[in-house]
Amino acid sequence: MVGKTKIFGFFKKFLPRFDLFQILSVVFFTVLNIVFLVVASQKNGFSISDPDILFHFTIKLLFDAAFFLFFMLILKAVFRIAFIPALYVTANTTLAVADILLYYFGNTLVERSHFALITPYSVTSFVPWYGFVAIFAFLAVVFAVSFLCIRKIPKEDIFKKSFFWLVICIMLNLLNISASNLLDKDDRFDRVITGFRNAQIYYVTQNQWIDFMTDVIFPALGETFKVLTPVTEKFVGDYRLFSEDFTVTNDFSPYRDTIDTLGVNLGKKDEKPLNTGEYSRVIYIFTESLSLDALPCYNDKIKGGFANRFFCRSDIMEHTFTNLTTSGTPTLQGLTVTFDSHPNYNIQEPTGHRNSLPKILKKHGYKPVFIRSASKFFANENLVFQNMGFYEIIGREDFFEDENLKKYIYGWGLEDRILYEQVVDYIKKNRDDKLFVSILGTDTHPPAGQMRYLHLNYPSAPKIDNIKDRATKLWLTSVDRMDFDIAGFIENLDKEGLFDESMLIIVSADHSCPLNNVTAKIPGHPRNNLAKMPLIFLSKRALPEADFSTRANQTDIAPTIAHLLGIEKPVGWWGRSLFAAERKGNLIGFDKKFLYFSDEKSTKTINTEKPADTSEKEILNLFNTVFTERRP
Repeated sequence: MVGKTKIFGFFKKFLPRFDLFQILSVVFFTVLNIVFLVVASQKNGFSISDPDILFHFTIKLLFDAAFFLFFMLILKAVFRIAFIPALYVTANTTLAVADILLYYFGNTLVERSHFALITPYSVTSFVPWYGFVAIFAFLAVVFAVSFLCIRKIPKEDIFKKSFFWLVICIMLNLLNISASNLLDKDDRFDRVITGFRNAQIYYVTQNQWIDFMTDVIFPALGETFKVLTPVTEKFVGDYRLFSEDFTVTNDFSPYRDTIDTLGVNLGKKDEKPLNTGEYSRVIYIFTESLSLDALPCYNDKIKGGFANRFFCRSDIMEHTFTNLTTSGTPTLQGLTVTFDSHPNYNIQEPTGHRNSLPKILKKHGYKPVFIRSASKFFANENLVFQNMGFYEIIGREDFFEDENLKKYIYGWGLEDRILYEQVVDYIKKNRDDKLFVSILGTDTHPPAGQMRYLHLNYPSAPKIDNIKDRATKLWLTSVDRMDFDIAGFIENLDKEGLFDESMLIIVSADHSCPLNNVTAKIPGHPRNNLAKMPLIFLSKRALPEADFSTRANQTDIAPTIAHLLGIEKPVGWWGRSLFAAERKGNLIGFDKKFLYFSDEKSTKTINTEKPADTSEKEILNLFNTVFTERRP
């Protein structure tokens, strides 16, 4: 009994006494945290009932409370005055409120710090002047109350008290790391899904003050302090994809000369109606990394026949646009250019995808849906596609819930053929809705594409006499099998009575296959990342006549779709419909800091980081601008 009393007495020496201010402070920051986590959960599609989410969120609440007390007390102990710790309380409150607002307004991605998302645009666009007044008044009250209360905190044993909370922080972090390894093995998901989900969980559950200090104030010390963060960073890469150098305007006058010089279609709405009738279902099939020159019917240097069930079928070739080049790569960048009709994919997410095709179609009664075989959390594309205007995003984790589908999920995701079968089922279940369904498979993902095809049978692999490299042959085989699956998908739509006069089918790629060890060994394949890619429109109705060899790029795709649907294009789109009369065939591409403009006579290359002269600076000003409709 005496021994237990001594042990209790030993620990009692280190237990801090709570005064009313400390209790109220913890309650205050916990409430802010709860509000933030609720908003973040809604924006990320998280469920509090999920054990992973509940565990990490609970750790964040406990960790943030302990770390707040540690830092406040250590500042009081070191400086011996209330002013500095009161500033800390106010700054921490500012960061917490900023996080809530940033997530509430939706333009959030995995960045190295939440603070990186606070840009002049994000502040001025979403917070009115009276909002600023309310926020500053609130922070002034927080500072005043904190200052008065911190003055009353006794200085005796204050280092001991702060040390206690530091120990609690370390213990919570160690608990979190240990438990995370167990939760990562949850058999509800495979390792790939868990990894991508954890990247977003990590971002949401960062401590805002540590994040700010290590990534903004002392970035060189960032790795040293990461031991204190509540979730490990093992699945997080560097997602700094988005630029803060942009302008949003409805005034074209300062840019008119540059627009005319480049011959882009900004500010114009002069497409004549095609009168093709209304389509209630639009199906957009994105093939992964498919170059036109990877198809033997368009590249006679490939000595072997394949892809002849769809792409190289004579009737399909007659309706294939064969001179359309990639404007953005890889996947997220290519899709952003396609949907936003703007070559600068870096500025679309920060500006809210003002002119995205899914948002426009939603206004016209369509239900935009994105269905993919990879994880919807990949590269935070669930957030990006949501911000683009997609009503629903379906991915690997949704298919993984079906026991009958699990065996088809491996590598990059669900096998393409099974993905297409799921899309047919989805369209059948929603056949009474106006649909815009975007589909992205992964079987042709470079470098070698899908190699195993564990549970599906295909015709024998194509024989390509002049290619000996095994990886190159595997990738071209995956192209042939993807071609087989697309043909089967369209046949299934037809058999189910879904491919009727109310359906428009588009087949293209997210981008051409980028330069790699595979494309380098395909004879006749371009040695760049902005190569040609196929684009095909299929309908039971007669489509308008077109020049299928017209020079075009990815910014022209959204205007073409809108033109076929009889929807007026927004003034901020750079491209022009491929069915427009007297269209100019200019090419635009952006890759690895270089911007390319090409007409029939020449190509202009601009280093976006080092413009050579005033004219290039003016082009970059246009490139970094998003145009919106002028308000009446």
